[in-house]
Amino acid sequence: MADLDHRRGRNLDRLLMASLATCDWVRKHHNVIITGPTGVGKSFVACALAHKACMEGFTVRYHRLHRLLEDLQLAHGDGRFLKLLKQLTRFHLLVLDDWGLSRINALHQRDLLELIDDRYQKGSIVVTSQMPVSVWHEGMEDPTLADAILDRLIHNAHHIALKGESMRQRLPKWQNLPEKTSVTEARQP
Repeated sequence: MADLDHRRGRNLDRLLMASLATCDWVRKHHNVIITGPTGVGKSFVACALAHKACMEGFTVRYHRLHRLLEDLQLAHGDGRFLKLLKQLTRFHLLVLDDWGLSRINALHQRDLLELIDDRYQKGSIVVTSQMPVSVWHEGMEDPTLADAILDRLIHNAHHIALKGESMRQRLPKWQNLPEKTSVTEARQP
């Protein structure tokens, strides 16, 4: 949490972050939603919150959402679905990174609803998304399932809406590399 960049223009509220650093939101089974454009540090903030939770003794699991949904779908086929769902419910905090990168179909929505419903008031979730919460509903195939998912996820959530330029643009540029040379080619003697 100490490495978070609180520069003006990022919309990272110091008071909110200090409050979240206490991990009371995890104890109360609240959620955190982090939105903003590509590269502004959504995953970094989510991982900082997760790391702090680990330091406080909470169990944490991180997943990229689309990969988790694929895993849950495969688990239906080989009979592991309920076991996997139960395993995911045991963690105090579940981080779902990259919500809304692609449309969530009805089958994945059912699995997501099962997961969120099983965790509701029993565990916390951190969600990161490039999309504002106001359009999440549109990114799901079945509107009824979307209502149920979002109601459980959003109603007790702390929202961080990051802004600004990509943090990746602040990384040092590679010096003396020809424009069309790959990194592996440049490192070879």
